[in-house]
Amino acid sequence: MGRKDKVGSLGEATASRYLRKRGYRIIEANFRTPMGEIDLVARLKRMIVFVEVKTRSTGSFGPPYLSVTKRKERHIINNALYYLNSHDMMHASWRIDIVSIRLNVADEAEDIEIFENAIEDPYI
Repeated sequence: MGRKDKVGSLGEATASRYLRKRGYRIIEANFRTPMGEIDLVARLKRMIVFVEVKTRSTGSFGPPYLSVTKRKERHIINNALYYLNSHDMMHASWRIDIVSIRLNVADEAEDIEIFENAIEDPYI
């Protein structure tokens, strides 16, 4: 496993723990679609929450959440719609959150931020 994969795995595990403490129930992790992958699918009360986890081990490129570009947003929305359609959940309430994690030199979470409803589908 390369450094980038290790950082990503640490971030997803950290995000899962963080979300569970806040009442989210993790339904799926690393759900594959024909277009890519959804990091985490969770449930918060009656809401389906698709979670994009962004993790960095250095602050030299800015906060991790800044790496979510407009193109990446469209990709995340398409993956979420695929998930909803494939699970017969197109009428469910849903949103997309971003969990942004900065790791310290010991690969421990130094800073965690959650951005609820961070990405909205302009066509809905």
